Amino acid sequence: MAKQLTLLFWSAIYGLVLGYIVSALTGAEFNIAYSIGIPMVTSLIVMNLLAPMLTSNTKSQNKQ
Repeated sequence: MAKQLTLLFWSAIYGLVLGYIVSALTGAEFNIAYSIGIPMVTSLIVMNLLAPMLTSNTKSQNKQ
């Protein structure tokens, strides 16, 4: 659970920074909800898809 909370925190920070930079370069309106929400949801999906694959590889390597 701590890994996911850390991931949510840093994805929100990076999303804000990236959203601000992109909105400044394109001249679009900076939307905080999109800048935080999309990276957080995407990172949770990626984390939950990658975590089982990574743990299964380390367990099989430890048995050998």
